[in-house]
Amino acid sequence: MPITFEVRAVPSLTEVAATEWDALAAPGGLYASHAWLGSVEREPGAGVEYLLARRADHPGRLACALPLYEVETEYNPYYAHRRHLDLLGLDGSWTLAGARRGYRYELPAAPDTGPELDALLAAALERAAERGTRGLLFPFATTRTARLLWERGAAVALDGADAAVITDGSSFDEYLRKLSSKRRIAVRHEFSTFRAAGYELGLEKLADCYTEAAPLLGQIQRKYGHEAHDEGMREYLAGQAEALGKYSRVFTARRSGRLVGFSLMYEFGDTLYARAVGFDYAETGRAFEYYALCYYLPVEYMHRQGLRRLHLGMETYEAKLARGARLGPLWSVALPAPGSPLPGREPADTSEWPRRFGRRALPEEEWQQPWAAPWEGSGAPGAREGAR
Repeated sequence: MPITFEVRAVPSLTEVAATEWDALAAPGGLYASHAWLGSVEREPGAGVEYLLARRADHPGRLACALPLYEVETEYNPYYAHRRHLDLLGLDGSWTLAGARRGYRYELPAAPDTGPELDALLAAALERAAERGTRGLLFPFATTRTARLLWERGAAVALDGADAAVITDGSSFDEYLRKLSSKRRIAVRHEFSTFRAAGYELGLEKLADCYTEAAPLLGQIQRKYGHEAHDEGMREYLAGQAEALGKYSRVFTARRSGRLVGFSLMYEFGDTLYARAVGFDYAETGRAFEYYALCYYLPVEYMHRQGLRRLHLGMETYEAKLARGARLGPLWSVALPAPGSPLPGREPADTSEWPRRFGRRALPEEEWQQPWAAPWEGSGAPGAREGAR
């Protein structure tokens, strides 16, 4: 008797138990979690529904799931449809799938769930067709997710990369030994300068300090050209505290009790995720506060807690590589509905990355994929040694 699958849509993650969702989503990390997607659900600008796939003979077991968004107004230009369609060389209207925030998406699916995933994607494509769109658009997909979709007819284009320092729970001294001698000297100098500056250091929950942190977050946003009002920053951090507070770890630096610098991170699984930083620039900037709060104090904390990975996200790759990070690719993926064939595409060209950053920093099992052009001959002599 053939196995059948039940695919059901729910309008909110409040209708799915967090333990059930996270048991499935845990390998994808924080940005696939119940808490994170629940916080995204509350943002303005888009409606959302969640497709849930279960085997009919195991109705209690969630096998895979997929958020689908109907975007009315996108406030984040990095998630604009046009941006991802341009990378893919596509046009028309597409249904956004996966996640609207976090710059990383891994599809929640249990191992060996091919038939369930086929049923889930078929239902999602049917939804896309009902909306009059050409198919599903997945921003910032991991290699695992891109491969699952590519095997089912999707187009894949490179978007960028996210950075992570893999410590495997090592001590700070062991972390230093993984750096080049030049970088070890620099990092020791930065951290000792920070220590000598005499800040009062703490590890706090976001709920206890978001009011103080908001103006500092506003300062850094304005420094880099973003329009940011302190009250808006306070509302943002308050929402994060409500949705994700139990995962929050805020590394703080104070002067006479007053907050002058912080980094906000979330601990999920074996990973610490960097999310936001803020500084009072009248009181900081002379003691490598950014690197201490975002790298060195977290590495020490990870050793104490047995965490193995510091996730640092996209951009500023040189600074991250210089402090031991590796880069994993992020892909824009389009899965067309039946009857909406995709134009032929050249293989994704990723050769700029080994030229710029060296192959040692780029795990080949992540980058060298069947939809991407091979790297042979693309790395300059010496570039393989990575950032120095």
